Amino acid sequence: MPSEKNGGLDWDGISALGDIGFDLAYGVSKKSGFLWAVGMVGTLPTATDSDVAGKQLRLGPEFLLAKFEDWGVYGIFPSHQWDVTGWSDESFSTTQFQPFLSFLLGDGWTAATSPIGFYNWESSEWTIPINLTVSKTVLFGKTPWQFQVEVNYYVEQPDDFGPQWMIGFNFSPVVNNPFQKGFNRMIGVK
Repeated sequence: MPSEKNGGLDWDGISALGDIGFDLAYGVSKKSGFLWAVGMVGTLPTATDSDVAGKQLRLGPEFLLAKFEDWGVYGIFPSHQWDVTGWSDESFSTTQFQPFLSFLLGDGWTAATSPIGFYNWESSEWTIPINLTVSKTVLFGKTPWQFQVEVNYYVEQPDDFGPQWMIGFNFSPVVNNPFQKGFNRMIGVK
């Protein structure tokens, strides 16, 4: 939050947990390499500080269409959220779109682009990044781990305080989905 200090603009820090985003989808992959999924995306109003809280339950649809090739994968992953209920009177209507293209370079290396853009229907503002990601998967014991570097350059942002650049470093284990076997039994897949 901005505050006046010594005749200039100063920013106070906030330490808090934010709202929790989630998605739940059902997908089908075909032997031809096509994958489609349909589901729901949402945001739960769980923030611990009102300055970072959306103050609304937000829900909407999501879709995924992808094609796997020998060299990698490409596709599109759009979604939308509206305000459903909450203690904020502010209207919320945002579309997220994520085209993706990933190249398997061999020896555990991947180069990809998967920019996540937004359009805010209430303010008619865009957020559009150009994205590049490079990752390497390695084995530690029996567990594969993925190490990733991501760079985003924002060609469009909602205001002067929006990001110009974003650099991210991610590392994560690649693990089996513990719910997959139970879900497969529930829908009759062996």
